[in-house]
Amino acid sequence: MLEETLAVGGRTLWLQLGSWHEEVARLGAAAGLEVVMDRCVKIEHARFSGGLHLAGFNTGVISSRRSLR
Repeated sequence: MLEETLAVGGRTLWLQLGSWHEEVARLGAAAGLEVVMDRCVKIEHARFSGGLHLAGFNTGVISSRRSLR
């Protein structure tokens, strides 16, 4: 992942929720990348925008689990 980010000229290395790797973070930061670890894009978007507006609704619930109705 780090090599691919550098190869395409990325400025940020994003490791998804549950992904944590100190050595990769250190190498990425040393290469000038902003490093984000253990974060979910969906959760972060909802946190900054106040809901799940991107999907067309705002339930106030941030979850990827489907309701069992």
